[in-house]
Amino acid sequence: MTAVLTFTRESLLGFKARRLRIAENISQQEVADKAGVPVESVDLFEHNLPLPLDYKRRILKVLWSGKNKR
Repeated sequence: MTAVLTFTRESLLGFKARRLRIAENISQQEVADKAGVPVESVDLFEHNLPLPLDYKRRILKVLWSGKNKR
């Protein structure tokens, strides 16, 4: 028997981060500047593509700090 791994877009961290960024009305460029990563890295993360863990952590830290300011 073969196991099949299925997931929905909503279950992936990058897609959740994108929704949070949009809800906070922050551009990818702003996130990249605050996180100290290239803007392309934010796009890769939001599409759940391979990215160094440190970049992911930096991006999430920026998004989370924006959420707590309200």
